[in-house]
Amino acid sequence: MIRPRTTGHLAETIQQPEAAAKPSSKESADLIGQALLSLVMVVESQPLVGPAVKAYQTAIRRNGEEASALGGQEAMEAALHFVIDADPAHAERRESIIDKAWTGLPGWRS
Repeated sequence: MIRPRTTGHLAETIQQPEAAAKPSSKESADLIGQALLSLVMVVESQPLVGPAVKAYQTAIRRNGEEASALGGQEAMEAALHFVIDADPAHAERRESIIDKAWTGLPGWRS
């Protein structure tokens, strides 16, 4: 014996969720900056060499690629300044870490 379908009426009443609003480029740059800050803070506390540092530098580079795709040099500089402004006492070291990871990315300093 085959049971009759009793849930067909439910499919019509289920509403599809609305697409999430796309964040503005300023919001996106801030999100990238926050992620970048977390990674840079970890790298600061690590020795300068080793597989962990290389992995973090790769992740920092990916953030740079995202910023570059988002808004080119302007977005990259915004993300960099987000990290630097978070703790001016560590600004030089943080800029050095980011600059090393972002070398060669389109839109980054030559």
